[in-house]
Amino acid sequence: MTTDEKAIAKDHAAAKQAMQKGLLREAHKHCLAILQRDQTFADAWFLCGIIAAQNRRLAKAIEIIGNAVKLAPDNPEYRTELGKQLIASNQPEWALREAQTALSLNPLQPPTLNTLGTVFSHAGEHEKALQCFTRAGRLLEGRVGGARMLSLEWQAEFYFNTAASMQFAGHFAEAEQSYEKAIKLQPLLFKAHSALSTLRRQTPTHNHLKRLHELHSKVSGARDQLHLGHAIAKEQEDLGHYEDAFKNLTWAKQAQSAASSYSAQSDEALFAGVRQLFSQAIFDTQRTGCDNPEPIFIVGMPRTGTTLVEQILSSHSQVYAAGELKNFPLQVKRITGSSAADLLDIKALGESLQLTQSTLGSSYINSTRPRTGHSPYFIDKLPLNFLFLGLIKLALPNAKLVCLRRDPMDTCLSNYRQMFAVNFKHYSYNLDLLDCGRYYIQFDQLMHHWQKVMPDAVHEVRYEALVENPEQVSRELLTYCNLAWEEDCLSFHQRKTNVATPSAVQVRQGIYTSSVNRWQSYGDAMQPLYELLKSAGLYV
Repeated sequence: MTTDEKAIAKDHAAAKQAMQKGLLREAHKHCLAILQRDQTFADAWFLCGIIAAQNRRLAKAIEIIGNAVKLAPDNPEYRTELGKQLIASNQPEWALREAQTALSLNPLQPPTLNTLGTVFSHAGEHEKALQCFTRAGRLLEGRVGGARMLSLEWQAEFYFNTAASMQFAGHFAEAEQSYEKAIKLQPLLFKAHSALSTLRRQTPTHNHLKRLHELHSKVSGARDQLHLGHAIAKEQEDLGHYEDAFKNLTWAKQAQSAASSYSAQSDEALFAGVRQLFSQAIFDTQRTGCDNPEPIFIVGMPRTGTTLVEQILSSHSQVYAAGELKNFPLQVKRITGSSAADLLDIKALGESLQLTQSTLGSSYINSTRPRTGHSPYFIDKLPLNFLFLGLIKLALPNAKLVCLRRDPMDTCLSNYRQMFAVNFKHYSYNLDLLDCGRYYIQFDQLMHHWQKVMPDAVHEVRYEALVENPEQVSRELLTYCNLAWEEDCLSFHQRKTNVATPSAVQVRQGIYTSSVNRWQSYGDAMQPLYELLKSAGLYV
């Protein structure tokens, strides 16, 4: 071994040791020393990329890890990490390509497989995600002493990821076992408790309330409180204890609401800005969009039946459910060069009206490949796309636009009851019941605006009508989508498909009416919300 090789080996060992201790500057110093001697040492580039990612320099991390991949294209760990950073930077198409290549390289390390599973999950490929988690579990549990090499925190997170993937796939008994494994390893993993509570309807003889109440004094932060309170409220509601459930929902959201910067006034300005941009004059002007007829956009407030409609439509032989794609708003940001953190940037939305609409439409279609294109139609079920309906109509005039509408009180309560991702600020209104009402009022006004400026462009489906008369409403929906009737559309709950939304459990039960007028069970606690919605003309 030459002097340089010895020095490189020493710096490499020191860099990895520093990384394990979280000493990023020291690790970076050793990596730079390696690269000064040998620019082709792939692992030095890889470690530098990890350091950049931990410092939240995503673009730099992608560039540097990309160097490692070029030098060692057959290393599945490098490609997996590149996929992870691409997901974090909202580049799911590239991330999916890297993940597929990584999987084909047959990774054998549980940490790599765990990360690879999360990349596939975020890219919407839940079957492949479950394949990764299952393989990692077999390796982890089949190796003598293998588990001891990984921290309890890592193992708990792995079993949580596995359980979530199993839940999406409809394997609820297996998901319950994996959530319990995570909780056994880390009893204070509060997100596992909240997820576990949603897997089934709790009963007086089979629930987790005793364990959950014992955790009350061990909450150490706003997110812990959010998860625990939601778990307790869900199980209390299952048992018919609505007053206690509402109190725990209120408690659950207190700390997170205080920490949030949510402003109902900001949302009101956002909605007003969208209505102002997309005036009647915009649609009276002759524009040429992309004539591709494949997309079916399903939009609406969350928890209003969007997943139910997606399952009905995707049971049709000509329709593929691509999931909740962020592709359209991301393409708007990409083409306009927007650097705003928010998914909807009102400035970029305005600038998008100056674009060649066919370019925007084509860019969106291309961004959905290769997940789409193998069926005549595909579904994009991002609820928030209701804010983009005007632009979608201009860019993709042959796309089908479907909006779910549900009773205002039930909609607001269902949003308030839902445990949304904390880091997705567009749903922060759900931290307060009256803010849910204020948001719904803005949503309702915007939907009336769309119907006014582009009549008959949006097919509205009433949730209550759908569950009361599913065949008639489904036939009307398929007619709007230019699809022939197929009986399988009403047997969606018998299909073995992945459902990666909060409705993963409910939609497998088929169509039911028990959620209609749920708000009435909560009694007087709902009166302030009712008065707010009534003052906006939503009730007489």
